[in-house]
Amino acid sequence: MITAQDKILHVASKLGLTSLKDMQASTGAVYDVDIDLSGQIFSSATRHQNPSVTNLTENQFEVNEALLVETIAFYVATADDEVFNFQSLYGSNAVIVFDLIIGNKRVMKDTPIFAAGSPYCFANVANTVIAIGVAPDIEKVASFQPRHQVFMEGAGVLIPPQVQWFVQYNLFDVVTGDLIPILENAPIGCYLFGTKVLLNFNTTI
Repeated sequence: MITAQDKILHVASKLGLTSLKDMQASTGAVYDVDIDLSGQIFSSATRHQNPSVTNLTENQFEVNEALLVETIAFYVATADDEVFNFQSLYGSNAVIVFDLIIGNKRVMKDTPIFAAGSPYCFANVANTVIAIGVAPDIEKVASFQPRHQVFMEGAGVLIPPQVQWFVQYNLFDVVTGDLIPILENAPIGCYLFGTKVLLNFNTTI
């Protein structure tokens, strides 16, 4: 069985990154939001510099850093940090078709992720209440409001050090084939999640 570490070391060897094997590996994720509604995610991360939008300062890793992408997820973000449900907002017929570009290569092309059928994730309790009972005896209680993110697993794509990457996407209606416009107050964000090589030497404590 080929492990995540095997894939990372194989690519590192092909690229001549001999010191990558000495770095510490951990679970890691990067995320960014297309607040410009440009159809690209991560390409403008240097201009965002806001933890509510991105956890990146640039869309490339330093020397001896890398990310083996195992899960790719898309979600709906809002400027006021309200949590929206992807499927209820853009419809169960929505499908995201995306490319993952690393350097000058499209390593994933026209890859679809369907809105329908994905699980609910990232629950949020802030300022969320539901009413229970019949008037006038109505009780309001706090509840979890789920954010519906659509995702695919098993990507197995390595983003190497010092190479720029970004995601290019469109949102379609899978029934009609029409483009679904992205709402200005509900831009789409993306997570790349997997095994990350950190810029720390792997020493025993």
